Amino acid sequence: MLSIENLSVAIRRPGRQVAALSDVSFAVRPGEVVGLVGESGGGKSMVARAVVGLLPGGSHATGRVLVEGADVLRMDDAALAAHRGRGAAICFQNPRGALSPTRTIGRQLVDRLTTHQEMSGDRAREAARELFEAVGIRSAQRRLDAYAHELSGGMAQRVMISLATGCAPGLLIADEPTTGLDVTLTREILRQFRHAADTDERAVLLISHDLASIAEVCDRVVVLYAGTVVESGPAAQVLREPAHPYTRALLRSVPDVGGRPVVATPGTMPLLTRAPENCPFVARCAHADDTCASRRPPTEPLAGTGDWSLACFHPQTRPLDAGTPPTPATPVGGAAVAGPVPQRAVLEIEDAHVVYRSRFGSGGHHALRGVTLRLGPGETLGVVGESGCGKSTLAKLVMGLVAPTSGTVSVAGQALVKQPGRPRPRGRALRRARTRAQLVFQDPIGSLSPRRTVGDSIAEPLRAAGLSAAERDARVAAVLDRMELDRAILRRYPHELSGGQAQRIGIARALVGEPDLIVFDEPTSALDVTVQAQILDVIADVAADADRASVFISHDLATVRGFADRVVVLYLGRVVEEGPVDVVFDTPRHPYTRALLGSAPRLGATAGSEGAGVELVKDLEEADAAAGCPLAARCPFVTDRCRSERQELQSYGESRAACWRVPELPALIGRQAVTP
Repeated sequence: MLSIENLSVAIRRPGRQVAALSDVSFAVRPGEVVGLVGESGGGKSMVARAVVGLLPGGSHATGRVLVEGADVLRMDDAALAAHRGRGAAICFQNPRGALSPTRTIGRQLVDRLTTHQEMSGDRAREAARELFEAVGIRSAQRRLDAYAHELSGGMAQRVMISLATGCAPGLLIADEPTTGLDVTLTREILRQFRHAADTDERAVLLISHDLASIAEVCDRVVVLYAGTVVESGPAAQVLREPAHPYTRALLRSVPDVGGRPVVATPGTMPLLTRAPENCPFVARCAHADDTCASRRPPTEPLAGTGDWSLACFHPQTRPLDAGTPPTPATPVGGAAVAGPVPQRAVLEIEDAHVVYRSRFGSGGHHALRGVTLRLGPGETLGVVGESGCGKSTLAKLVMGLVAPTSGTVSVAGQALVKQPGRPRPRGRALRRARTRAQLVFQDPIGSLSPRRTVGDSIAEPLRAAGLSAAERDARVAAVLDRMELDRAILRRYPHELSGGQAQRIGIARALVGEPDLIVFDEPTSALDVTVQAQILDVIADVAADADRASVFISHDLATVRGFADRVVVLYLGRVVEEGPVDVVFDTPRHPYTRALLGSAPRLGATAGSEGAGVELVKDLEEADAAAGCPLAARCPFVTDRCRSERQELQSYGESRAACWRVPELPALIGRQAVTP
């Protein structure tokens, strides 16, 4: 279906040239899922753009890109218009940027169905609803009339997949389709691509830096570094016993829910101006010698294998963890200890409810229901759950960006928003109080003003708090040193930063006001695995401060395990389980926690956790969490009592869970496993 032969892409701009791809060759057959992996800047998205004829201006491509025998690089405009959609369709990495903000998502999908499948308007709308349901969008009929800004990140990604599959292409390209998605949704989305290959005989090219997730669905893997293919072969073999030092470094950077330590790869990928004459990984490779520095290694089959090749003078044959110094996976902030919360609480939330009113004037969405949390200095609290469970609303509540509909919230003893019966500081006192809690955003570049320099962005909290210029300069310099960034970066603008640099700036901006509490909201979800590992080292250093508390919100369970002392599991705005992170992850009590851990991707043959074996029921309608257990519509062990009786948190050993069937669950799961 797809055959790429010696593809090279050079991008020429005034005063500079970039060799984006150099002699890339691989193929994707019908019914096959091929994973294209590597760091940001390695050329993965450039390959996708070449396949659909969307190379950037100023680019010069050589080689061949054959889709069903037709060379995309030599197609005229009419042939390209027919090729895009029917021949090949792409799911873009940023779904919000790819969706029109002025038209409903239903209208956008209907247009594709009428154009590429020649359906009538009514049939196209019905097919659009079916496509939405196929990717797990709840209340699909109602969502047809929604706009892009009304969707969560996970829902926008599912809409993007519907737009691509609705064109019925022979080749489906997914560019980072699981970025920012929770573990259960990631598994569902990847199953959609596997289903498209198995059932519809489509060829699927899956571009991702999430190696653990794609390992379950890919037949083969192609590893890119600096625009060159360094290793390719069967996914099970390459991801279990990688031979190229770069592939091994990638896999060591992937967090594991079992607690395996993350090893960050030093250095950065080179930006090449022409095709490399030596090994592009030479500066970061522990096995490099003079031969690697003087000659480019040829791509050759690995000895004794057929479909496994790599470009390396020193292929590795030892198991991945052999020779790696043992590093205990100790959670940041000290060992998780169950017991009384320290007397001075940095964060206090008492029975907080948050209701978002409907734009139509009646009803509303109950985002948080009765959340109670306390966090002391030196503690790190992990918050996990699926998209839409209330994680981001909880972050806004802590930061004072939304007011609780009922209940109370205070940071360092002060309320940041108006609450019944609670005084709130005003004017400059309020601005100073707001510096006590700071937020590190999910999108590092989008969180920075494009019109301000890096120095202005970091200093802004201090300026708002009324500090003098000398005090601002001293604090900015100190926090920049802690982030290990050169001070020349202060004069740059956000578009001149890499993702890793931008996130370090975001952390520096949060730290500069010396807050009592830092909320990390999905801080690494937009970063590739090697940069993510470096940023996690930075966050670990920040979270270790004994006088500061941290809230770490993430869908990445493995990352949470490496940082948190305690963890809370949210579902539809309710806390369904909480406790010390090791206790909750090793012996999950609630069916929802078990399902999350069972869905967590794992590399290699790591034994499954106790969470494995719980498969949630697919529910396409909005659940009503007001009465009974919020998981009742999806729980395989539900009873009438679950539907009618509200579940409160109860103690089970060192953790607490909101499920009356906890003592019965091991037996129930065992019976479920043997049921045909």
